[in-house]
Amino acid sequence: MTADSPVLIDVPMPIHTPRLMIRPRKPGDGEFALAAIRETWDQLHRWMWWAEKLDQFTSEQLEVRNRRAIASFIQRDGIELLGIETATGEPVVWCGFHDIDWKAHQCDTGFWVRRSAQGRNIATESTNAMLRYAFGALGMCRVGLTHSEGNEASRRIAEKLGFVHTGVERAANPLPGGLMADRLCYARFGTEGLPPLDVHWGKE
Repeated sequence: MTADSPVLIDVPMPIHTPRLMIRPRKPGDGEFALAAIRETWDQLHRWMWWAEKLDQFTSEQLEVRNRRAIASFIQRDGIELLGIETATGEPVVWCGFHDIDWKAHQCDTGFWVRRSAQGRNIATESTNAMLRYAFGALGMCRVGLTHSEGNEASRRIAEKLGFVHTGVERAANPLPGGLMADRLCYARFGTEGLPPLDVHWGKE
């Protein structure tokens, strides 16, 4: 299907890795997000522009956001996904694709991992899978990744997965509290050199 009608572009789901099942958002996922945000608040409040005040997050507000993500997925404007650990059934990673340009075949990816699942290479595994999916199932030619200056965890993921550092955008990333950080930009142009990973998609 052509990029002139992206709503008709096939986006086979879910994505399976050895430890994860990564799927589109579903009604009710807002409750999962609330628990994970509360658990991971110190880190989110440091790096995520949307993590301003914890008391602003409610089940209802996050479910509204969740259902907007579902609508965006249907329109192919954005692809927001939830990674479930298959051994436990626990939601552990929020990831996806944004700034999708179907005509230029490029997009950006991003992620955050709840605190209780950190330290087990969940971010590396999910991002590796997302890259393979983007270049495979979605036919992308370029996938970008950005993070704020000082976010060493994200920098390590970019380096571990062989992203090319493409530049720094000064004072481009908004942070909570009205602060701005330099944005470090990376890109990948294919799957060559990615760490080995068994990934498949499109079947439950």
